[in-house]
Amino acid sequence: MGDGIGVEDPDFENDVLNGQPEKYADAAASAKNTNRNPLPSWLMTKFREHVEASNKRDGNRLPPLYAKHQTFWFPSKSPFFSLLQKQVTPQCLFNPRFFLWDPEPLVFGGIPCPMCGQKLMRHGHVERPHRCIDLYDTFWIIGYRYHCSSCLHPISKKATVTFNSWDTHIISNLPPHLAAEFPVRLSFRSGISFAAFGFMRSCFQNGMGAKQFSDALRVQHLQHYDELHLQYLQAIAVGSKLKTWLHQAYEPFPKFEDQSLTGFHGYVPSAQWLHGLYDEFIEEHQQELVQHTAMLSGEICSIDHSFKVCSHKSIFYCLASKHLLWQCTKHIAKVNGVPTYPGLLTVTNEKGEIRVCALVATKSHSQFEIALKKMQESLHLYGHAQPSIFILTIWLISSFWRHHFPL
Repeated sequence: MGDGIGVEDPDFENDVLNGQPEKYADAAASAKNTNRNPLPSWLMTKFREHVEASNKRDGNRLPPLYAKHQTFWFPSKSPFFSLLQKQVTPQCLFNPRFFLWDPEPLVFGGIPCPMCGQKLMRHGHVERPHRCIDLYDTFWIIGYRYHCSSCLHPISKKATVTFNSWDTHIISNLPPHLAAEFPVRLSFRSGISFAAFGFMRSCFQNGMGAKQFSDALRVQHLQHYDELHLQYLQAIAVGSKLKTWLHQAYEPFPKFEDQSLTGFHGYVPSAQWLHGLYDEFIEEHQQELVQHTAMLSGEICSIDHSFKVCSHKSIFYCLASKHLLWQCTKHIAKVNGVPTYPGLLTVTNEKGEIRVCALVATKSHSQFEIALKKMQESLHLYGHAQPSIFILTIWLISSFWRHHFPL
């Protein structure tokens, strides 16, 4: 449980920025396996059809999807209409959604190179679509590569530096209202839609862990796949008499995780993958979390040392969720076998919000003094009243209570 399902497909990025490829949350694990797994034939057929259609540009270098339909999403056929074909196969129902991401012709004046500022030129499409996990299925991004004629590759010393259109450095150079159309938070191998990621954040903030969310996500994906299977069987039941008379057999529906060229290649991320992606998100917003915490009030406060937190990113994780997720602090870091942080100093305000959250080296009053002085300064800076009541939880009483009144 919580291990996900399917096989992860490494999809290496060749983008170069300041001599280094772009970093992703799961890049270290992906670097161990450089062999790409072949994508299913039905998926690559759809991918090539969409690429070929997108290469027919108008005078403004816009693909028909942008110029005529004014959307980033390719239309996909509903399962019912797919089942009206004379020769029905399971692959007829595999109609993945495709998202076309080629923002270069949509930006007036072009996209500047992240390294030198030179205008980037479109340099063909990315050879494989990029997989993205949604709430109940998987969709794929069709991207393009942009070439800079001025920058030199750090290894070959040739002008071969290119960037994928979904590179974070490219998206950061786009107009905000255009960058907002990109629907995915990418990892090194895959990605998760903002809809699924936003729902995952809500689950984490309300007591649901990565393992439980991975299990719930797997249920939704399997249910969607089972519904396609059921439609396939129902279509067979309608036309079974004619097919039996013609002695025509039906192709069995493959398993969700079937990795053959005609299989579905279903994939649901594991709890570790989801946890790593969320940790990366928290680190990106570290300054905002600290700033938000500094602006909270603190008229009636409760102060105590906690001895369990969530991980080495515990402080910012707690501030983001406003809850403490338990793991012993002595496992965070050790020097010569001695735990570095015996506790986590926590101060909550009258609303139950975490006002101070700091790992401390000792439980002495000097550690209280440092944290409370910083809290006093921030309260004064943002116009809040100074604390009128402080509630101090005594550890001996807590230990006595747990000993004599166990849960």
